[in-house]
Amino acid sequence: MTPTDRLRIKVIIAGMTFFLRIDPKEEEAIRKAIRHIDDKLNVYREHFPGQTTEKYLSMVALHIGVLYQQEKMRTDTRPFQDKFKELDDMLDDFLADNEEHI
Repeated sequence: MTPTDRLRIKVIIAGMTFFLRIDPKEEEAIRKAIRHIDDKLNVYREHFPGQTTEKYLSMVALHIGVLYQQEKMRTDTRPFQDKFKELDDMLDDFLADNEEHI
């Protein structure tokens, strides 16, 4: 993708403005992420008044980090792959030991 193919968007988070150049396919996800961040900022501002913007952003970062880790753990297939390998090995051993009866 060339720089001219990229989309320039304006992003405002916690009152701070950023200009980003993104792949147009990413725009929807970025805008949804910004809405999620803003929604969480507002929730934390309401529940914990009088904190600094940095503290609110830290709370949001922790919230998003936890969601990320939960999703990562939920979609991690490695434990299942290990169990399938163990069962496959057990089946191979059983078949090898009982080859004459099969």
